[in-house]
This record gives sequence, C-alpha cells and structure tokens, in this order.
Amino acid sequence: MRLLPCAFLAALALGSTTYAAEDAATGLGVALDGNFVVEAIAPAAPYTANFGVRSASGSPANFEGEEWLCQVSFAPAPQNADLSQTEINDMVTSPEWLQLAKDSMSSVFDFEDDTAFELAGYSGHEFVAVPRQEGAENVRLVLSMVETAKGRTAISCVADETTLDQALPVFRDIRDAVNPPA
Repeated sequence: MRLLPCAFLAALALGSTTYAAEDAATGLGVALDGNFVVEAIAPAAPYTANFGVRSASGSPANFEGEEWLCQVSFAPAPQNADLSQTEINDMVTSPEWLQLAKDSMSSVFDFEDDTAFELAGYSGHEFVAVPRQEGAENVRLVLSMVETAKGRTAISCVADETTLDQALPVFRDIRDAVNPPA
C-alpha cells in the first residue's frame, strides 16, 4: 500500500519541469540539462531577472571576451497586462511590431536576418544583427524576443561570423529551454 503514494509522487516529479535556474520573483526559468551552466547574474535596466548560460564542455566556446554564450533576461511590460496572449502574439507577428523593434535597435545594429518562431505557445522573433561599433564587423548577435502579459523575455547570444552557422542550433536549443513569465 505504501507503493501507491510513492508511485504517485514519482509520476508528479516526472511530469514537472526541472529548471537549471528559476527566478522566483518573475517566474523566468531556464530548463537546460547538465551540458550547460546556468547562473543568475545581475540584471541591467530595464531587465529585472537575468541568467548567464555557457556550455559545460566549452563547446561552443563563448565569444572572445564574453563570460557567457547567451544571456536570458526578463523585463516587465505593464502595457501588456490587459492583452490576451492571442492579441500579444498577433502584435509580435505584425510588420509594424517588427519594424518598431528594428527601429529601436537600428542605431547600434545592422540586421542580417530575422525569423519568427514559437516558444511554448508564444510568438517570438529572432534577429541576427551586426554591431555598428568599429571593430565589430565579425560579431553576430542573435537576439530572440518573446512577449507575454507579464513582459518581454530576451535571449541574446554572441558568435563570430565564421562560427555562427555552427552555433545557431545551440543558441536555439538554449532559447527553446526558456520559460517566459506569463
């Protein structure tokens, strides 16, 4: 008879998501396995939660001079609170939102590519950008953004031009392991 409660608890444990890191205040979570190191790091405004992610094996390597392969951040967006997720998804997939996002970053980046994606039912957008600063011509920033009723989750990863194609699948695996606060 004692096996039934144990089996029930085991089933519950198997059904729940295990996060490598979770921010209790916002609900931002990253569910990566032991192939990655995930650590909470100090957020910079406007973000209120931030995690650094790097490969446990060192492959792919962090971009030269960077402590992290990717950073996962969350910023509250009170203006989203009264919108349904369908309305938010429609907004994020609109040409107007895409242009606004690019315009807001165009003073520091030139865009090479942008692609829509879905993460746990949320519509998002991935940008591949080149920093405009001198000497950064070979740098590629891959920035993925998802909007929810609570706010914006951003996943930013850095590679150089020659390793980007090899790094993109890893960057997307990291992105796909993120639980945006809803």
